[in-house]
Amino acid sequence: MSIINFCPHCGIRIQEEGNFCPKCGSMLNELSNKTFRANNNKKERVLKSSSAKNKNIYWVIVGTVVILFMIIYYSTQPTKEYKIIKEQPKVVNSITYPSLRFDANYSIAFAKGGKIILPLDVVKEKKMVKFDFSTNNTSIPILAYLSEEGKVITAISMCEPCDSRDFHMQGSNLVCNSCGTTWNLNNLEAISGACGKYPPDPIPSKVVGNEIQIDENLVLGWTRRV
Repeated sequence: MSIINFCPHCGIRIQEEGNFCPKCGSMLNELSNKTFRANNNKKERVLKSSSAKNKNIYWVIVGTVVILFMIIYYSTQPTKEYKIIKEQPKVVNSITYPSLRFDANYSIAFAKGGKIILPLDVVKEKKMVKFDFSTNNTSIPILAYLSEEGKVITAISMCEPCDSRDFHMQGSNLVCNSCGTTWNLNNLEAISGACGKYPPDPIPSKVVGNEIQIDENLVLGWTRRV
């Protein structure tokens, strides 16, 4: 018979093999052994359960930290609008727009050698112009204006959720003529309104001489975001 560590009746520690407890005289039979093993097994199950719970808590904490890190990381990344506008050319010194409504003027543009050409001097004079680029039964509205720091900003002239194609300036804001959604005209970050996630979609352009040039393929490949 295996050594019983403790008497299951009085609890005394037993150092040697025997059939009876040296203190209380209780019989140490196979049933006692089974009781002892059952108690040990129960203790092991409790310890294993506690260990599993601790591991689960650990992974929950790790998962939460990872998710929070990803949220913070992506929320602090520059937006697509910011990246494009940052690289746009500066053509004049700083500009101040009136606090009253300032509407866009229509301008003439044309396609040549895979580029959509818009006269730079017209944009400098009008500060905010719009035109429709038409090809293959498709008409795409384009907006071009000067930011307050004098950069040329070119974009698809559309507030997609409300289907508006017209905008105006008011102070430092770009405003949809239809729904009134407002963006900062310098970086197209939303300020107010239901369509804030969908400002005029900026398209890269460059200045060559007196021409503002937009890659025709970028315009033709543009798709609505909603």
